[in-house]
Amino acid sequence: MDKLILRIKKGDERAFESFVDLNLNKVFNFCYSLLESVEDSEEVCQDVFLKFWAIRKQINLDSSPYALLFRIAKNLALNRIRDNQKHMGSLEINESMVSLNTTMETIILKDMEDIIRKAINTLPPKRRTVFMLSRYEGLSNKEIAAKLNISVNTVESQMSKAIKTIHAYANTVSV
Repeated sequence: MDKLILRIKKGDERAFESFVDLNLNKVFNFCYSLLESVEDSEEVCQDVFLKFWAIRKQINLDSSPYALLFRIAKNLALNRIRDNQKHMGSLEINESMVSLNTTMETIILKDMEDIIRKAINTLPPKRRTVFMLSRYEGLSNKEIAAKLNISVNTVESQMSKAIKTIHAYANTVSV
């Protein structure tokens, strides 16, 4: 994951798209657990990834990008709750919402990492290798093709299938 984040820090939009693909459902579910509104959760979720992209150069590789992602999500969701309550004439914010502690974030992060690891382990060996070379070693499709002596089209096909499998697996498991 460090190489994917490194690529994002350098402005690699394809790496960012992959990061979004891998994390979109989890961030949405987290936002929904706070906002209890599909519309608000979708909007906040989009803002989370926009903010993550905007601050990509400041991302610390020594800390977890997931912790940062969920901290952004929590803050933006709480801002949305405040805004919604202002519109409703109430400035009260439930203390338990504000004090969502890092324990919850840590548990969600660990669960997400476990789910992704398990999903990757369900991939056929060749597909898993292609995925790992791309996402964890940061190799381009061309580099993977050369390393594995397969075509770039095969790499792209295997990556597409891997991402779909990981998404499908993650969607069957709730965090």
